[in-house]
Amino acid sequence: MIPRLLKEPFVHFVAIGAVLFALYQTKERLAPEEEVEDKDRIVIDQQEYDHLKELWKIQWKRDPSPGDIKALLDRHLRQEVFYREALKMNLDHNDEIIKKRLSQKMEAVANDLSALTQPPTDERLMAFFHDNDDFFKLPRSYQFQQVLFLANETDVDARLQSTLGTLRQGGGIPADRVSKAGLKCDWPLTSVHDLDNAFGGDFTRSLEEAPLNEWSGPIRSGFGWHLVRITTRQDSVLPDFETVRDYVAREYDYRSEMESQDRVFEELLGKYRVNITAADVPAEIKSNFVAP
Repeated sequence: MIPRLLKEPFVHFVAIGAVLFALYQTKERLAPEEEVEDKDRIVIDQQEYDHLKELWKIQWKRDPSPGDIKALLDRHLRQEVFYREALKMNLDHNDEIIKKRLSQKMEAVANDLSALTQPPTDERLMAFFHDNDDFFKLPRSYQFQQVLFLANETDVDARLQSTLGTLRQGGGIPADRVSKAGLKCDWPLTSVHDLDNAFGGDFTRSLEEAPLNEWSGPIRSGFGWHLVRITTRQDSVLPDFETVRDYVAREYDYRSEMESQDRVFEELLGKYRVNITAADVPAEIKSNFVAP
């Protein structure tokens, strides 16, 4: 039972919180008595001062002058004074901006928990890659040639059929059709997603039924009518892991963080009694948050 509990992310979350709390309490006990009692004292020590100067240098790309130092200290003290006075006046209560910022910090804590409990080792990344192979598969792709006829051209149907016949007999693409409307005739291996963006979904779907290595058509797109010759049709394929490792790692980190946030949220939500009294919240949605 105990070994299983030690593997629970929420136990890690509580443990981390306990350590931070203990460190804070130790600092309070070891601090000089006057420092603990003097709540209105603002201290800018060497570490704080160096931090302020470093932030300034990052923004302005140079060392601060004496006038700049006076300005950054003034800005820091203004922020600290107004912040403390706002807390004394309880101005942080029900402030949406503060709520959002503190919530983001708690999500960051959950993300750190994810990094501690589920580091992206090679074994984990490989398992994640294969467990989600549908997500990482490269989409179907086509390599083809196309000849465009604009929809408003005169006698377009007859010209389409005449050109199709010539192409099927081994003739070349007519000179007046090369880069028609700025659209290239030869397309390298291109994914269906990119083809959808270039021609529209109807055109891409028509390629599924077109024969290989044979001129066919006409096929309609937003440009007009196309005669098409597909030379390669590549089905969706799972790429080599090493070629997409960085992408897999980013997706693993993102999903791990989201899962960790969800776990921590569910655990913490259990500490609260939620009562949704709004009348127009659907019952099936309300049941997700309100305990029976």
